[in-house]
Amino acid sequence: MSHTSDEIATQPECWERVVRELPLHAPALPAPDERVAVIGCGTSLFMAQSYARLREGAGHGVTDIYPASEAKLLRPYDRILALSRSGTTTEVLSALRGAGPRARITTITAVADSPAAALAHDVICLD
Repeated sequence: MSHTSDEIATQPECWERVVRELPLHAPALPAPDERVAVIGCGTSLFMAQSYARLREGAGHGVTDIYPASEAKLLRPYDRILALSRSGTTTEVLSALRGAGPRARITTITAVADSPAAALAHDVICLD
């Protein structure tokens, strides 16, 4: 089997795990009516775009999305949601370091002890 086929084959198990663990991670995720900025690069940015559209479409509140290199995180956000598989993406780290003090930062990553995780108030590790 190819790497791609192997990855596709793991998806049902991965999504079942996400659903099982959701109650554990819910406090780290944006609450309804919070003003949220979501940042990422590459595939993480595409995931951020999907999340933002679904969140706003469901009526849960303002959800702005930025490529991390263009993030405007000094705006009055309640929460910043940073998506970074490795937790080492330079642009994400720079954006988080420049974020205003008001917003709570949640990092979703595959590496719990990554630099992006260290800059967050809350970490959701999907290793």
